[in-house]
Amino acid sequence: MLQSMWDNYRVSPTVLYVNSQELRNITNKVLGTGTSSLLRYDISGASSGMPTQVIAGGTVEFYFNPFAPDGGTKMPIKVHPDLPPGTLIAYAEQLPAWYQSNEVPNVAEVVTRRDYYRMDWPPRTRQREYGVYAEEVLAVYATFGLGVITNIANG
Repeated sequence: MLQSMWDNYRVSPTVLYVNSQELRNITNKVLGTGTSSLLRYDISGASSGMPTQVIAGGTVEFYFNPFAPDGGTKMPIKVHPDLPPGTLIAYAEQLPAWYQSNEVPNVAEVVTRRDYYRMDWPPRTRQREYGVYAEEVLAVYATFGLGVITNIANG
C-alpha cells in the first residue's frame, strides 16, 4: 500500500490508524522470537543522573515508511476506537506542495453546517424530551491520500 501510494501519486502517509487487535498482532510479530532485525532501541545519549528506566509490556509505536522523500519517515501507529478488527488506515495529514491549492486544502476535513445543538421537544407527558444534534459531513478532497487494508487475519 505504501509503495503504491508513492509510485502512483507521490504521497506518503504520516500516520497509521489500527484496531487494538492489529496493534497487538504487530507488536507480537515485531517483538516475537526470531525477529531481532526488526527491532530498534532508542536510548538517549544525555546522562541526566537518573537511573535507567525499564518499561514492561512493550508495544510498537512507529512504523518506518521507506517510500517517502528524504530517505523515509517514521509513522506513528495509533489505536482508533471505531475501526473494526482486521482494518488498518494510512492517512497523509499533509499533501505535497504540488497538490496544495484552493481546490484541495486538505486530504479530508469535517465541514460543519451547524455544531452540536439541543432541541427541546413539546411536552406530551410529564417527561421532558430533547435531542442533541450536529449537522456535519466528511469532505474528502484527495482520496489518494488515504489507504486502507482490510480483512487482516488475526494472529
